[in-house]
Amino acid sequence: MVPQVIDLLEPGDGETALDLTVGTGGHSLALAEGIGPRGLLMGIDADPDALRRAEERLRAQAPCEFRLFPARFSAAPEVAARAGVERFDCIMADLGVGTHQLLDPERGLSFDSHARLDMRYDRASGPTAWDVVNEFSERDLADVFHRYGEERYSRAIAARICRERPVDTPAELAELVKKVAARRTPRGRTWRIHPATRVMMALRIYVNNELGELESLLESLPGLLADGGRAAIITYHSLEARPVKQTWRRQVKEGLLRNLTPSPLKPTQDEVRANPHVRSAQLRAVQRTRGVQ
Repeated sequence: MVPQVIDLLEPGDGETALDLTVGTGGHSLALAEGIGPRGLLMGIDADPDALRRAEERLRAQAPCEFRLFPARFSAAPEVAARAGVERFDCIMADLGVGTHQLLDPERGLSFDSHARLDMRYDRASGPTAWDVVNEFSERDLADVFHRYGEERYSRAIAARICRERPVDTPAELAELVKKVAARRTPRGRTWRIHPATRVMMALRIYVNNELGELESLLESLPGLLADGGRAAIITYHSLEARPVKQTWRRQVKEGLLRNLTPSPLKPTQDEVRANPHVRSAQLRAVQRTRGVQ
């Protein structure tokens, strides 16, 4: 959704931009082209591998100065201060999993991966999905699936996992969940999405503390924006979209922000055909109210 993001953020000559999810640099490069040679682009990402790819791409193509940092959303204010930047004219966050991450079998983010369950964006820190699946109690495991994946069969899946542990790979986990779902699906009915989708999503969100990081970002965002600065966030499911809607609605009422998207924007049909992973994407944007401290 790069064109829609740029239309909303309107990066201008000499402005300062922040990409909170650099990934492999697609949105970052578009922002860099908008702010031009006199602008400054700052980017952060939790995935050091992605940052290395983005740095190569930006070094070859970006017309402006750029600075990249390995960090989470919660560290954005600290990183900005360390870089000597007080406020930004444009801020961007795409909450989706990068295609490069999905295609890397070692990360364990795809259903058919035979690597050890991991799912961490930064593979140098924190517990892995293997730790959660194989060490959590049945009750705690069910709670993870229900809270972070809204999985209707969370308790049955957790019970099956605990009976068959160890579960070492995403492929093993997906097959196990599929068996549980098959027993509860009426004969002849087909699945709209893979039955393990919500379980895999729940594990990824939990392992990376994605909702906690998003909450931290939303609270700090108005303070990161310059007067009249614009921010855009792309979400992919209700667990992400809900806090964005609710927090921005409150901040608009408080006079901190102005809503730029009364209704969320969706990807075009061409985008969905080219990349089916974006089919559920929703783009929202706000603007910092001028003169508010």
